[in-house]
Amino acid sequence: MVPFADAPAPVTSALEVKAKMRNNRTILGKCRIIFFDLEFYVPENSRSKTGFCYNPWDKSCKVLGGSFFLANPEKDFGITEPDVYRKTKSLWLWEHNSEKELLQQIYNTLKGAHEIVKNAHDGAISPILCGIGITSSDIPILFELFKRFGILTNPEAFAFQNSFRAIDLSQLSIATFNNPNNFLYPKTKSHILNKYIPGTKFESGKSVWELYESKDFKEIQARVLSEIYSTHRCYELIKSDLDKFKSLELSHKKREKAASKVQAENSAVDL
Repeated sequence: MVPFADAPAPVTSALEVKAKMRNNRTILGKCRIIFFDLEFYVPENSRSKTGFCYNPWDKSCKVLGGSFFLANPEKDFGITEPDVYRKTKSLWLWEHNSEKELLQQIYNTLKGAHEIVKNAHDGAISPILCGIGITSSDIPILFELFKRFGILTNPEAFAFQNSFRAIDLSQLSIATFNNPNNFLYPKTKSHILNKYIPGTKFESGKSVWELYESKDFKEIQARVLSEIYSTHRCYELIKSDLDKFKSLELSHKKREKAASKVQAENSAVDL
């Protein structure tokens, strides 16, 4: 009886090899850091003296829109302020027929970035939402609005929100400030701007209400573009600080290793 020949090794297609390679590395040019800032309008009868007044389920309030800079980590750092403005996409209520139409465009913008990142990494890497204080305001508000206006169902909104990752500079920057006790607390926008871009200051978001009532839309747009640039710049400077911390840590480890080596050599001589 003639024995069966060994089965030929399975042929791996070029596409399969490419897919495996993609799974094992981050393709920076196909990653996206979405710097964004939203603005809202709260009518007088819904305003309070303190706290966050806007509620996405209060139908008397309005989402005015915002700006989105879909930054490519390979190309969109170390660029000029005009370049940041040029690459930032702004979407505003007064340019759309309704809040729902505005929110649909915002969803499409996020979905587009999501597809770029997901397709390049087979879902292993997520796009990043970045801003100051966004984890307690802009992000949850936005996804509640997607649900309220029927752009996404509740399960869809949950899944879509969890397909992103968030970097909130109010939290990330904690490591770059002196923290004298065990109570770590997110830093405010003014704290971060005073540290990294001295002289830069923004009025409270409540000032937008008056601008909207007076139809000063250009001022709202200019304010938000400036906030996008400031957030982008603070991201760069915070990362630079973190790089310095790691460099100091590496130098410390090298000194400790050198000292241990000298101590070991001295001990050997003594023996």
